[in-house]
Amino acid sequence: MNLELPTPESGDSASLVDSIANRRSCREYAEAALSIDVLSLLLWSAQGITGSDGKRATPSAGGLYPLFLQIVVQRVSGLEPGIYEYLPDTHSLKRVGDHIPEGAVGKLGIGDQPWLEEAAFVMGVTAKLGDAVKYFESQPPQGERGARYVYMETGALAQNVHLQCTDLGIGCVLVAGFDDLKAKETLALPSNLEPTALLCIGPKRNV
Repeated sequence: MNLELPTPESGDSASLVDSIANRRSCREYAEAALSIDVLSLLLWSAQGITGSDGKRATPSAGGLYPLFLQIVVQRVSGLEPGIYEYLPDTHSLKRVGDHIPEGAVGKLGIGDQPWLEEAAFVMGVTAKLGDAVKYFESQPPQGERGARYVYMETGALAQNVHLQCTDLGIGCVLVAGFDDLKAKETLALPSNLEPTALLCIGPKRNV
């Protein structure tokens, strides 16, 4: 049974110029939980449907939309800790994994990256990389162009999330240094999905 998310609310937002100017990576998080409304808005900003034609919040080469989101929930009000898949068409979550043992999320990072454990949730960006490579195989360099598009799309998604977090006054950091095999296992990914980025998100710690 899928969990329907709250409708994203725009509310009063800072200007885009302000969000761009104030955007900073945050690697220190408070122990407080984030609300499910915040999670809903961030997921919509990443991959939400924005038009009647099915277009999404981030651009996609050829309208292929090869990206998928797996959410490692650690502290979100109204959600049991565990792993969830975001379903853009219905703006809902599907639980796909149980609570991850303490320390397991931190082990995804290459080197010491404690923010993986300290974030309220980790947004795992994944992709059908093979599908994109095949779809664009006629474009040179053969076998590489589709992969480039996937990583460009991942970057666009990450920027959307970063700027939305800045507007909300919460912290976010992009993690690109992670162990792919461990990430696939921890995020409970099927064989046709590859991890492309991790986004750590949570309330900022006052320092």
